[in-house]
Amino acid sequence: MPAQKKTGRPSQTRLRDIAWEVGQNYPVTHTADYIDLLMITPETGHVHWNVRERTVNALVRKHIISAGKNNPVIRIHDVTDIIFDGHNSHRHFEIRVNTFEGQYTFAQDPAARHYIAEIGFSGAGLYHAVARSEAVFFDSGRPSGNYSTSGLFGGGKINRVFPVENIFNAHVYERMNNELASIKRKEALSIAVIDTPVNGAPDSDRPVNAHVRSISTGLKTFGCRPVLFVRKDKDELHASDTSILKSVGMISETTYNDVAAEHKKKAFHLVHCHDWYSSLAGIDIKKKLKVPFVVSLHSTEYERTQAGEMSGLSKKICTIEKKAVKLADLVIVPRASTRDQVTDHYNAQPDRLVIIPDTAGDKQTGQSGHSSEARQWFGIPHDSKVVLFSGEMSHAAGADLLLEALSTVCRNHGSSHFIFAGEGPLKGELESRAHHMGISHRCRFPGHLSRKAFESVLMTADFVVIPARSWQDEGFAKMAIEYGKPVLATHQAGVHCIEHGKNGLVTFDNPGSVVWGVQELLHNPLRDNMVRAAAKRSAGQSPSLESIAAQHYMFYEIVLKKYQGGRRA
Repeated sequence: MPAQKKTGRPSQTRLRDIAWEVGQNYPVTHTADYIDLLMITPETGHVHWNVRERTVNALVRKHIISAGKNNPVIRIHDVTDIIFDGHNSHRHFEIRVNTFEGQYTFAQDPAARHYIAEIGFSGAGLYHAVARSEAVFFDSGRPSGNYSTSGLFGGGKINRVFPVENIFNAHVYERMNNELASIKRKEALSIAVIDTPVNGAPDSDRPVNAHVRSISTGLKTFGCRPVLFVRKDKDELHASDTSILKSVGMISETTYNDVAAEHKKKAFHLVHCHDWYSSLAGIDIKKKLKVPFVVSLHSTEYERTQAGEMSGLSKKICTIEKKAVKLADLVIVPRASTRDQVTDHYNAQPDRLVIIPDTAGDKQTGQSGHSSEARQWFGIPHDSKVVLFSGEMSHAAGADLLLEALSTVCRNHGSSHFIFAGEGPLKGELESRAHHMGISHRCRFPGHLSRKAFESVLMTADFVVIPARSWQDEGFAKMAIEYGKPVLATHQAGVHCIEHGKNGLVTFDNPGSVVWGVQELLHNPLRDNMVRAAAKRSAGQSPSLESIAAQHYMFYEIVLKKYQGGRRA
């Protein structure tokens, strides 16, 4: 290893030593009175200050303070949502100090409030402020209720910034960042995307077609230019085996001509074909236009026939798939089982075969739409919290315990609403009690609900309450947790799927304990913690659409680099 060239400049360690010596031997002289306020933690604040001696002497000469009785006083004011004029703070507390210059750490109640620090002197029954800090926000000690999985990725190596939907997919973008660090591209990556199905269903009704369109849209985030080529309405398909293959050949020829015409206007960097019926056009494009060829096999003919006896058409389709795999610069499959099929039956080269999942469905897809629907049914404002009880309206199920707790909860939480779903002997009595308590406008008693209606109500709820006095089946609690809803249950309910403080709370079967639990969940964003955990799980199980698009973009660039390198060689 060659010796490092001497630059004549001091090392970082020496610079730090010099800075320390300067600070110790030549302290900064303060030319003004000041006080600064800092938040260390939500429960702890810190102030540091300086009051010049001449300021103190001036106050003595004006008889504002007495000589010898001039210890400063620090006031911490709560100025949340007000323009502070020195006298109108919500509240304040004092810290008496003994020096004109110093620092002090203090404790306070974490309440998501804005504070201002003042330093001054008490004299003649009045407080005379000398200096005042800027307003400082002391955050809540609880996790934020505004949790979001979205973020912004800044690619240091590829010099690109783009929004991301799920921060837990960061590993995908980091890999893309590292893989593409050496690739410098001034123009947009241009891709011919071909999806020409042979079945009779409209393109918009096919899951694969919807996936292809979504990925094409997602690619634009990364500066790509995808051009989609699909089957035209005039391309007639026939039912017989021979006619299907003939039709595929005719559509492939038409597609090739369309791609070639577009290629003359602006050259494509590569072509990406989806499934066997599009691959014939891709093979022609690779041979004649000399661009890399990528094929996605969303399933193989072996999978579609479920390993049954092959028809003549199936055997010919397998031949086309095998040819596409052999000639492709990259083969993309959505799952390990498809990879095994392609490897075993089509002899795919492992270094040209990758797994990128198709867009996965999410149980909570459309949740916001269902939520709005349920709120409309019950006339609940969109910004109100919703608490759900579901079960028998009986003493054993504890429906009366929850209603009794609401007299306190509704007084402390003016916008929350409560849904009691189900029937039972106490239903009429509970409705009457809610009316006499003056909270009937906050309670809904819809009775039994259809499964679809119940799912909409569950999606609407912020959390679920099971205030039972005796054992209850865990099915409802498990369903709620699966939908990302925290569950409040009593010890007596015997709901063992609740992890206290993580996916819910466990209380006792008395109104006071239920009041505590409900109010905790109205304040404490356990639901957001559950969303965070669900998002983290889904990053490995059901990657977001944009992360799938990112993987396509990354492998396109890798394929193109290898192709161009091989061509130069």
